[in-house]
Amino acid sequence: MFKKSLKYIIVVTVNLILLTVLLALWTDELELIFNDWVRPREFLKILGFSFVSLIAIRILVSFFRHRNISKTSSKIKIATLLTFLISSYLYIDYSTKVVSNFIVNRQFRNEIAYKIKPSKQLANGTKGDSLTIKEYQQITKMYWFPKIPVEASNIQYNYGYDGFLPDYSFTLTYDLPIQIKVDTISYIKGDFSKSQSFEIIDNKKRVTYSEYEQ
Repeated sequence: MFKKSLKYIIVVTVNLILLTVLLALWTDELELIFNDWVRPREFLKILGFSFVSLIAIRILVSFFRHRNISKTSSKIKIATLLTFLISSYLYIDYSTKVVSNFIVNRQFRNEIAYKIKPSKQLANGTKGDSLTIKEYQQITKMYWFPKIPVEASNIQYNYGYDGFLPDYSFTLTYDLPIQIKVDTISYIKGDFSKSQSFEIIDNKKRVTYSEYEQ
């Protein structure tokens, strides 16, 4: 029985390996900085799709018997196609991210990762210095950091959080042309506070935005 099933197990295993390689390629250093659970979470997805594939192939084997299909090569081809179709969502998603993260934007993302260092504010977190607006926008696509005007330059942030507790601290500073309007913010509700202010430095507005929850 096991020998008869071995060829189908190999098909599912090869599929699992291919998806795992794609996962490893698109989860680069920058992705892991801001999403450290991405690999185990996505690998659980791969295992889930693999399990569904095994169930589908088991049903397919019954179909083979009902239709008296005995040619091994035909069985493997159909099983491979079925497995690929079941995992097609992951292939499309991962391949798109491989092209974006590993091929097209690899150097750009590595440059951002180089500017990110561990934060010493709380138990966990990161900080970044001298970020361009394009680099900061890339981070906001991956993480919750607030969006800022496209005219911003000399961007710096410091984000720390405890992990198990909701406590966190986020500070963001950047420069804007002096003619850009900047709203001041002062908001406190319970343990949460948010503020924004600016000062004129070298004919530019230096904006400071912060969020705290303690």
